[in-house]
Amino acid sequence: MTARSLHHTLLRPAILQILRAQGFHAARPSVVDTLTDIAGQYLSLLCERTAAHAWQNHNDAEPDITDVRLALADCGLLTPTQTGAEETWTEILRKPLHEYPEHNGLRDLEQSRRNEADTAAVRHFVDWFAGTMNREIRKIAGLLPDDGQVVELDAPAAKEDYLTVLKKKHSKTGDESRFQGSVLGKDAETRPVVIDGGPKSIQEWQAAARLQAAKAGVTRKRSELLQQSISSDSMTEEDG
Repeated sequence: MTARSLHHTLLRPAILQILRAQGFHAARPSVVDTLTDIAGQYLSLLCERTAAHAWQNHNDAEPDITDVRLALADCGLLTPTQTGAEETWTEILRKPLHEYPEHNGLRDLEQSRRNEADTAAVRHFVDWFAGTMNREIRKIAGLLPDDGQVVELDAPAAKEDYLTVLKKKHSKTGDESRFQGSVLGKDAETRPVVIDGGPKSIQEWQAAARLQAAKAGVTRKRSELLQQSISSDSMTEEDG
């Protein structure tokens, strides 16, 4: 299985759950595959733009919230209410904040109003996560109890997603050691590779291989010089 097919297989159940939350109870496999490909390409583009902004803003590969917000705007998920030129003219024409009097909290009120206007798109995006649509998706995914379902008091607050349940089902020990070092598990610990009947590590084997190659090169060079010497002596005897 290639990396692309594996990622497609892992994303497909999430797309099915989203469709079910939207009221779809059946779909052709080709339609589901197409939607999964579109969602995968969109997520890949979002990650690429986030990484690009991270390198441009602070020259490293660890993005912050600003990089994610810029990437969301690049991908059309956060639509600004004003263009860049409109924002510039708005900033030029509006009254400077320091000119508002501090009494009666007028300056603080103006600052709060401007902050709400600047973060309106982000707040709408956050409200979607806290809204009924995302709650329905989580309910279909099994992360929230159904309406009317009796919940035990000692039950865990957070349920496990389908992938975690599936991994535990196929792991005899119940942990993630089976998937360690793969895309489904944690990163593998770096350990020295021991070669039976030879060097104790890859590094020693590389050093021995380089030494052997150097010796072989010296031997070959000596052979070439010896052959040249023999050829030169033979030509001298023929001339004599």
